[in-house]
Amino acid sequence: MARSKNSKKRLSEQDVKNIVAVLETWEGPLTWDLVVQRVAVVVGSRFSRQALDAHEVIKATFQSRKRRNRAMLESVKKGRATSDEIPAELALALQRAEAADVRAKALEEIVDRYREKFIVWLYNARNRGLTEEQLNAPLPFSDQESGALWTKKRGKK
Repeated sequence: MARSKNSKKRLSEQDVKNIVAVLETWEGPLTWDLVVQRVAVVVGSRFSRQALDAHEVIKATFQSRKRRNRAMLESVKKGRATSDEIPAELALALQRAEAADVRAKALEEIVDRYREKFIVWLYNARNRGLTEEQLNAPLPFSDQESGALWTKKRGKK
């Protein structure tokens, strides 16, 4: 489906993955303005802070990296070793481990949000008398091009 002239480009799943990778390996000060500038280079289109912040994975990774940067700044202030004082191989390994840690924390935050949402859904489902079978019923077949839902079983018209 072609976009209309006035519609804005949306982030694809691959764009989101690329942005998360950029955030996970971010060096130096981290602000939304800097992220917007870097994303424009990486993705090839400029997106607003609000558009980036609307994606849970990007938001959680940004917040996690921001906290990590603050913690690193505190450790430097307390006199711990800087990356200049360790071998390059170890620095690279530490950077990869740090990126994995940032990603893990971001994903944990997302899982926590989904867990909270599930609790609300469970409460509302119980209040309305929905059974587990009703909640697990398959979605109706839909025509992806028109967006119309078919009321008949799949394959029948």
